[in-house]
Amino acid sequence: MRHKTLYLLRNKLLFVLALVLISAFVGTSLINYSLTRKAIHQEIIEKDLPLTRDNIYSDIIAEIMKPVLVASSMATDTFLKEWAEEGEHDVSRIVRYLEQIRQRYQFFTTFFVSEKSGNYYHYKGIHKVISPNDDHDVWYYRFKKDNRDYDLDVDNDEASHNTLTVFINYKVHNQAGRLLGVTGVGVKVDTLAGLISDYQKRYDRLIYLTDRSGTIQVHQDKQLIETQKLSQMAGIAELAPELLALGEKPEDFEFRRNNQQILLTARFIKEIDWVLFVEQNETKALAQARMNLLRTILIGLAVSVLVLVLTLLTTKRYQQKIEEMATRDSLTGVANRRLLQQEFERALYLNSRTGIIFSVMLIDLDGFKAVNDRSGHLTGDLVLKQIAEMIRRTVRPTDIVSRWGGDEFVILTQLTAAESSMVAERIRKNVAENTMIPSTDTDEQLQRISVSCGITEFNPGDSLDSMLGRADKAMYQAKNNGGNTVHISNISTD
Repeated sequence: MRHKTLYLLRNKLLFVLALVLISAFVGTSLINYSLTRKAIHQEIIEKDLPLTRDNIYSDIIAEIMKPVLVASSMATDTFLKEWAEEGEHDVSRIVRYLEQIRQRYQFFTTFFVSEKSGNYYHYKGIHKVISPNDDHDVWYYRFKKDNRDYDLDVDNDEASHNTLTVFINYKVHNQAGRLLGVTGVGVKVDTLAGLISDYQKRYDRLIYLTDRSGTIQVHQDKQLIETQKLSQMAGIAELAPELLALGEKPEDFEFRRNNQQILLTARFIKEIDWVLFVEQNETKALAQARMNLLRTILIGLAVSVLVLVLTLLTTKRYQQKIEEMATRDSLTGVANRRLLQQEFERALYLNSRTGIIFSVMLIDLDGFKAVNDRSGHLTGDLVLKQIAEMIRRTVRPTDIVSRWGGDEFVILTQLTAAESSMVAERIRKNVAENTMIPSTDTDEQLQRISVSCGITEFNPGDSLDSMLGRADKAMYQAKNNGGNTVHISNISTD
């Protein structure tokens, strides 16, 4: 019962310790992760995204404003106006003009569409005559109705193998304000897409541009251009009205897409009437922080297991020490009275179940008081330890050797009295032949130590006290016989 109680107490201690350690590691790790997550979130929102957005904005302005300025100068060019008003004679002159501008500024294409004739002049010649019934020409008629002087339109350039192109369209008016046509230049979408792609690779962020209607104008995925709207995009659709109403001040947003948290910053580009969007996948950005969290928790668990193992070994060791202190004689290391009583109960149980006979031997040192008086207690303690060790070496490992008190030792053995007497005789002989201490008379003389032994066999109904009582009588009988002898108790007469 006592062992079971200690076992339960030890398990409770280990459980509480494990709970404290794991809670501490996991709690600290979660707090650190939460703080790291907030710090990363603030860093992205307040610094990283705005910086990326503004850098891209500056580069786009630089990339787009150049063709806008060139188209503007073309719209005010005297040559172009006079040539259109004079009847558009000598097509080679306008072709040379458009080719010179294209080569000078390295544009993909240059063009002029005449309001009067409907001719679409290309740097290679007359491409076609525009028609309101042609889907590729609706931009012209829509732009005519617009109050703006210039417009950006993303479309396939029919004159250049349907290459996806950003057209900068600029209205041409004569001095009277009459519309003469629309001129402009074209920049490959790949040019802007390449710029966007560079930023995406550099910052690992999704970047795209839309017009005011929310239609994608520039995107790394070309299939989305002019076909996808913000209102159709997962996660961001609900924000589309707010995004498209964006003023000149940049704004930040958050939304979820495919169970991932997305941080978004948007800026209106007034010069081209487009909106720039920069997305950061916060879930992906926090991947390293989550790995650190997992790593910290695993390390914490490993440390906890190590601490628990060390604690278990330590407590087990100290428990063994405590049990030894509770059941072992501190001087000789043999069993004490408590352990002898426990072993007697076990022997009693085995006898009741299997009929195994057991005996008790009571050993007492002859004249031990004189040893203490003459040689001192330190010598007496040394003699007791030597005697205990001799007894241990002589008996079987299954026999219980205990110190009953003073110079008395009790042996509990599963032998008959006759068999026990042979063991006792070996003990007596070993002690007599091997244990000597200096005499008080002279250091050269040695005093031998001897023992007397009383033996009794278990009798039904016996207790430990009754058996020790008989063994004690037998031991005194041995002493009365002169000591250094073994005597077996006669149960019938004792």
